[in-house]
Amino acid sequence: MNRHPYEYKTLVEYINPEEPGRFPHFTRIEDQEGLTRTINDILGHLPGSIPPGWEVVSHDIAISRNTLILTVLLRRPVKA
Repeated sequence: MNRHPYEYKTLVEYINPEEPGRFPHFTRIEDQEGLTRTINDILGHLPGSIPPGWEVVSHDIAISRNTLILTVLLRRPVKA
């Protein structure tokens, strides 16, 4: 049987609102700007969170129950 050439893992960031109980409405420009700032802050430190030898395959941004969730799928070649 052939072995898969890559191993995978996920990197997940959970970001909760600074003001509990406040739910953003993304039709409001200030909430859109706040979301953009938050994502840019995360992306600023994301490269340092990825271990050497791993590469980003895909990513997803979701909001669930007022929590922003960023998921990054990583892979690297299997070491023999």
